[in-house]
Amino acid sequence: MYRCVRTAAGLLFSASLVFFSTALHAQQAPSVRSVRVLGNRTPLEIEIEGTDRLSPQAQLLTGPDRLVVDFPQTTPGAQLHSQKLAREEVKGVRVALFSEKPPVTRVVFDLQGPQHFEIFPAGRTVIVKLGSGGDEQAAGSRPPSPSGPQLTNTSFTAQSVRITPPMQSVKITPPPQPPPLTVSFNRGLLTVNSNKANLSEVLFAIHQRTGAEIAIPAGAEQEQVVAALGPASAPEVLSQLLNGSKFNFLILSNANDPSALDRVILTARPEGPAPPYHPPAQQAVQQEEQAPAEATEPEPAQPPQAPGTRQPGMGQEAEKPE
Repeated sequence: MYRCVRTAAGLLFSASLVFFSTALHAQQAPSVRSVRVLGNRTPLEIEIEGTDRLSPQAQLLTGPDRLVVDFPQTTPGAQLHSQKLAREEVKGVRVALFSEKPPVTRVVFDLQGPQHFEIFPAGRTVIVKLGSGGDEQAAGSRPPSPSGPQLTNTSFTAQSVRITPPMQSVKITPPPQPPPLTVSFNRGLLTVNSNKANLSEVLFAIHQRTGAEIAIPAGAEQEQVVAALGPASAPEVLSQLLNGSKFNFLILSNANDPSALDRVILTARPEGPAPPYHPPAQQAVQQEEQAPAEATEPEPAQPPQAPGTRQPGMGQEAEKPE
């Protein structure tokens, strides 16, 4: 009894292996079995053979010149390899797996230059003709090849496929963007071109070009400068640069050369409004207007004089009555 059970289990296991092997073989895609040249014909004829019906898709590419033939739902055979032909039309043939999912086998013909070509699919065989004279013979009237199988007429209608090379796209390169900051100092003339560079960077670049002593205050890195100044003397360019900023500035020129920059002193302006400025003469006038007027004592009233009397004057004495 146990022997019967073991025999039945073995048979069932063998049947399962056969079933899975058959299913796996059925799922495998057809393959390209061989790629070979059919003699020394003109035009050049190349035969591509597969294990099942082949459906070629061709395209002619440039740079370098090459003919690409894709076979969807196929894989390259293990015995395929690249070939060097060194013919007038073709330098060589390359075969590789172009895509795995879905499988696509690609055959590339490296051309010596632009070539006329025709493709004749016939079931499991595809004939590729390269070079001149491709229209002289039809697919069904070619003589048998001594180095390969003879092509026979099939129900598949052979048609020549002409591929127009694709137009090459022209890439337009945008013009280069100007640098955010350029500072030059040549023959005593300073030039500053700034495109949103901060004031700290501009002052540091001027210090490097001119050699002047510039103490960069805090907060200068927060001010963006968009300006094109110069060429002019360094004090003039710095005056235009700092005018309107949030810093008070003092520009000191060289004692021997007034147009040469020696030192720049920057201080932050107060945030509140500045007090109005009054010249010294105007301040004196305002002080006089604001001072209280001094009190003046009235002169004492003189008593009226009697008739016949005289008021004593300078150098005279009063007369006594008799």
